[in-house]
Amino acid sequence: MHPALVRRLILPLHERLLGRRTLARAAELELTQWCSAGQLRRLQTRRLRELLESAADHIPFYRERIASAGIDPRRATIDDLQRLPCLTKDEIRPDPRRLCADRVFGGLHVCNTGGSTGEPLPFFIDRSRQAADQAARIRSRRWFGIEPGERELYLWGSPVELSRQDRAKSLRDRLVNQRLLNAFDMTPARMDDFLDQLVAFRPVHLFGYPSSLARLVAHARRRGRTDVPNSLRTVFVSGEWLDPDDRRAIAEFFGVPVADGYGARDAGFVAHECPHGLMHVTADSLIVELLDRDGRPVPPGANGEVVVTHLEAFGMPFIRYRTGDIAVADDRPCPCGRGLPVLRDVQGRRTDLLRTAGGGVAHGLSVIYVLRETPGILQFRVMQRRTGDLDVSVVTNSELADDDRRRLEQSLGRRLGGVCAHVRRVESIPPDPSGKFRYVTSEA
Repeated sequence: MHPALVRRLILPLHERLLGRRTLARAAELELTQWCSAGQLRRLQTRRLRELLESAADHIPFYRERIASAGIDPRRATIDDLQRLPCLTKDEIRPDPRRLCADRVFGGLHVCNTGGSTGEPLPFFIDRSRQAADQAARIRSRRWFGIEPGERELYLWGSPVELSRQDRAKSLRDRLVNQRLLNAFDMTPARMDDFLDQLVAFRPVHLFGYPSSLARLVAHARRRGRTDVPNSLRTVFVSGEWLDPDDRRAIAEFFGVPVADGYGARDAGFVAHECPHGLMHVTADSLIVELLDRDGRPVPPGANGEVVVTHLEAFGMPFIRYRTGDIAVADDRPCPCGRGLPVLRDVQGRRTDLLRTAGGGVAHGLSVIYVLRETPGILQFRVMQRRTGDLDVSVVTNSELADDDRRRLEQSLGRRLGGVCAHVRRVESIPPDPSGKFRYVTSEA
């Protein structure tokens, strides 16, 4: 499909049918990115008041929390946020609906996190938040000269994206010039096919997990493949920590910049690199705090936990939400001239790869999604031994029946081409000596 037709007709029609103002929001972000720090703070303050007022009016959970903090939503300041307790995953998990508004335009849409802590988290988003996150994504692409509707090739793997095999969603992908390659299926034969599709499709940009793209590049080099389409302008990566060696390998092979993005299904589109290599916070849609262990703000240059308030999430507000990720604020101005604040050294997103029975490699998230979607599992940890076998520890909210255990083992084994999986129920899963919970590790 011609990109101009997609951009001017198909995408606007698609967003209108969904009741989202994504393109109008993207146009607003083109202006607000150039705001000064003071202007951005005034914009955030106005939107924070709207969010707090809506939350207090429509959600008893937040009504009580805001009142207990002695905050008047109509006069709230950004500094007042610190009077509210942080929102944790443990508060959300038992009953996400109690954090949802009673009336939401366009309804609520159920989502689930990628399991980056090994603990599945169901939650809900509304059309306003969908539009804000998609608009931020559009803006980050425009930083590299890429407009909506141009050809996009994804090396990704969440169940939502993989379900696009049905006719309607596959048709939608074709109409908007998108194509998906499965990052959970990266055998040598499949990667040969991926490289062929890359050449035939001629995308303007690639998007994927950095480890999966690095694996594809290494395979291409082994095969002696150098046929990179000259249509390519940028490779965008997200979903895990970007290893500097992987960045160099990907950039050298494709001959284009590699731009890193930081976000999460629950937290939203938090930050993205600009062409100067600095990661700008989406401050016109989010308030990002960096806090120490005691919940106090850390100064620029110091490690702090990323705590997010999504200013466009009215259906299920995420107000002072603890992501569990660690980052550093950089107070240097960016040469690009944008007023959006800068993060660096974002940690906590690294994912190990797993070996398949056929000798290929699968992204660690391939087994996470099986565990995440299994009812009753509260926490998990996966270890792949040198033999290829999986040792899986799970914390559940009830006893794990033998039949359920066998089905889970079979499902996990199939994801990796038939490896043996051994599931055992445990009372708790302790953190690593570093204090972090590593949900997938591999000795293979």
